[in-house]
Amino acid sequence: MPSVNLANGTHLQYEVSGQGPVLLAFAPGGLKSRSELWLRREDGRPRGIIGPVEAFAERFTVLTLDQRNAGQSRARLSASDGWDAYADDHLQLLDALGIERCHLLGACIGPSFALKLIERAPQRVVSAVLQQPIGKSPDNGALRREMFQAWAEGLDSSVEQPVLAAIEHNLFGGDFVYSVSRDFVHHCQTPLLVLPGDDARHPRAVAEEIAELAPNAKLFADWQTDAGKARYIDELQHFFSAAGAPQ
Repeated sequence: MPSVNLANGTHLQYEVSGQGPVLLAFAPGGLKSRSELWLRREDGRPRGIIGPVEAFAERFTVLTLDQRNAGQSRARLSASDGWDAYADDHLQLLDALGIERCHLLGACIGPSFALKLIERAPQRVVSAVLQQPIGKSPDNGALRREMFQAWAEGLDSSVEQPVLAAIEHNLFGGDFVYSVSRDFVHHCQTPLLVLPGDDARHPRAVAEEIAELAPNAKLFADWQTDAGKARYIDELQHFFSAAGAPQ
């Protein structure tokens, strides 16, 4: 698995498969998001979704990565860390690999990474698939807290609690999809394909609101049904093709 040391001090592990236009894929798994979690859950069970390499490596160069302080990637922690720190990693990875523009595919926490990347550098993103986006709802605060704590417990024990508290606030102290505002989504011109979740961690209402707000968004509402699963690859391929190839 190749790796790169970025100018901001992050050491990122990544994988590249296939050939063609670049598809940068952010895996599920919350802050533990890493390449292998496209195919299995933390406990080793199959995830039950089609992975981007399996689905698209015949037509795309599929780029996946271990996020900072997940899997084999490492970054120094500071109280200022938040969504912009992750976006810095992603932009510097694209720069290091000579990638000017790409499509995005994100699952779970991935849509929040994708939307922040679009906010930071819209000219770098051709289109984005937002699969099961996370977001704030009245009944998922404890789940979000549990996810952060599980990630924090895997860090170096020397990280001080005030630093962790600040990072948690920076990441999840807001609302909606945490990483960007409703106003940004309302004015976002990037083509979006939104695949709703169906549980407390991935509120369907959040996905539907993204699709309603964004001017160039479409909803793939039945993607988890048998009929939708049969169309999944074709639907996403058609969406990517309609958005155009990176130049």
